[in-house]
Amino acid sequence: MMVPPSREESRRESIRRIQIGAAGLGGVLMLVGLTNVLVDNIRKDGGLSGGTDVMGGLVATNSAEAVAKPPTEPLADLGVTPTADAGTQQAAPAVPDLEPDPQLQKPMDRDPRQAQ
Repeated sequence: MMVPPSREESRRESIRRIQIGAAGLGGVLMLVGLTNVLVDNIRKDGGLSGGTDVMGGLVATNSAEAVAKPPTEPLADLGVTPTADAGTQQAAPAVPDLEPDPQLQKPMDRDPRQAQ
């Protein structure tokens, strides 16, 4: 048989939970503050080794040259997806294993015992 905790034990457990939560919250705030200080120092010092920008050189512009340059398709550059102008390019050669058998007379994707 389980005995319910006394009022004092319940109070101690509540205080302990509050202390653990406050310590966790304080740790997260300290981590965010430290990260902010490091990023500010990197920005003030002119970047990482080689003078690179923290944001990787990303700048929002409204200039005509930025609008004139068409956006690139990184997945198409890697050959993962077709490009937007796929009609002007040659079609990729088909894999011989995936081409249908020219001597195939009837479809094989249905059960032959089923009526059409």
